[in-house]
Amino acid sequence: MSGVTKHIYEHEIRDILQMWQKQIKSLLPLLPQYYNESDIIALLKHYYPHEWNSVEYKYSYYQQKDKYLKKRFGKIRYGMKKPERLLHSVSLYKKVTFFEYKQHYSDSFSEEDFLKAKEALWSKRRPKIERIDQKIEKALAKTQQITPAYLDQLIGFYERKNTSQKDRLYILLELKKYYSPKIIRFFFKINDTELNKQLRWEAFYHLQSFNYQPRARKQKYVQVHTRNKKRKIFLRDVYPNQTYHIPKNPYELEYRIENSKEQKIKEYDFFISHSSKDSFSVQKLIVYENQQGNNVFCDWISDADYLKRNLMCDATLRVIEKRLLQSKALIFVESENSKNSVWCKYELNYFLQLDRPMFVIDKSCIENSEFIVAPLKTDWFVDSNYRNLSYKCLSL
Repeated sequence: MSGVTKHIYEHEIRDILQMWQKQIKSLLPLLPQYYNESDIIALLKHYYPHEWNSVEYKYSYYQQKDKYLKKRFGKIRYGMKKPERLLHSVSLYKKVTFFEYKQHYSDSFSEEDFLKAKEALWSKRRPKIERIDQKIEKALAKTQQITPAYLDQLIGFYERKNTSQKDRLYILLELKKYYSPKIIRFFFKINDTELNKQLRWEAFYHLQSFNYQPRARKQKYVQVHTRNKKRKIFLRDVYPNQTYHIPKNPYELEYRIENSKEQKIKEYDFFISHSSKDSFSVQKLIVYENQQGNNVFCDWISDADYLKRNLMCDATLRVIEKRLLQSKALIFVESENSKNSVWCKYELNYFLQLDRPMFVIDKSCIENSEFIVAPLKTDWFVDSNYRNLSYKCLSL
């Protein structure tokens, strides 16, 4: 194991052990009169669930790295123990599992003190757990919980040597729109190995939003791997400090769709035509379709950074048309709001010209968790002059 890699990994393990030392100390009064090791683990999971999940994820992450290293070089590097086994390295855990300590604890056990301590710690921990739950839910609401079919291509574009810092930033922006184990592992990789500071911090804050508790890497610990002297100077002295600010407006997105690889490879199973007033129901539909393995386009999730209402312009309409072209089928969320929407009418007419499958689902069905879509057979929306609707769309 290289010195830098060893330093980072061992620091991570020390942080985990120190965290558990403090947590176990707070849990001592909550141990049952006759407890065993599984009781300690159960208490950690109950009172510190997100912290435990973070350790479990890090175990999975290092397992994946070892699997790759074993296949590539014939041996593992980390060999991180499972959380339940790693716990044995905590000094306080060792102490409380000794027979003598357990015997003394059971002899002096007080049911009254036990119940008071239990209530006190839960009243302290519950708000924190709920706050983190809400933080994670908020982050998940901005994503589709699915692995897009073109994920490997996106990662491949990012990892090419000739990909610029600017293009890598655009690729990370696209990856942030999805949530899956493979994507989270890639963000951890960027956080651990990316030479560019801006990109590394992008990955760090994204992981933080899901409470993965990543470690911020110092620049001096990020290694440059190349034998080319000219490239080494660039990667060491120039590339780390490059920055770019993405112009988040419809014109920029339109340009990227026409010219960038990360946009050209996109493909959606469904375009969700809906009224923004029905966003709660649409969110439920998106979650359901993701669970069925479908990647959908919904403007306020898929292109939220660019298609803001206050930035609406002619490029907005052209972007929507591009997304319709990238979609295999369309689902219309029917409601009074959507039937009165000029945007929905335009989208339905445009997609009708593409001669692709069109489906409909009533908003009330979604609210009742009945996700049955039917072919769209009615023609109430058909308008041979629908192109004229574009002026109404942009004037809203």
